Amino acid sequence: MRTKDPEYPAAVEAAVEILRERARQGQTMTYGELSAELAERGFDSIPPHRGVMTYLLKDVCLYRNEDGRAPMLSAIVVNKASREPSEQFSTLARSLPFSRPADLTWRDEQQQVFAQHREA
Repeated sequence: MRTKDPEYPAAVEAAVEILRERARQGQTMTYGELSAELAERGFDSIPPHRGVMTYLLKDVCLYRNEDGRAPMLSAIVVNKASREPSEQFSTLARSLPFSRPADLTWRDEQQQVFAQHREA
């Protein structure tokens, strides 16, 4: 899949739904798990590493958050081995429109995501 493909916006929406559900449970998700869940929903051409996944996670963060102020939903997507987001997360967090301060860690952002989506 490419970002210009007609089904790409639907894949972004599916990823947002998947990640919001996981955030409501207060749990992280690996890149591989997200890729597999997207495949179950019919988006089977989004591999867990690099490529379109990088763009998809950026667009997930921008979904209904054009000004970048809301917590970055992709903070809960982690590497299976390290249990941390990839370095690309930090790069994205420091870029516009997110502009997170240098001393804000991915753990801080994760906690903000969980707090925003926590089940009442």
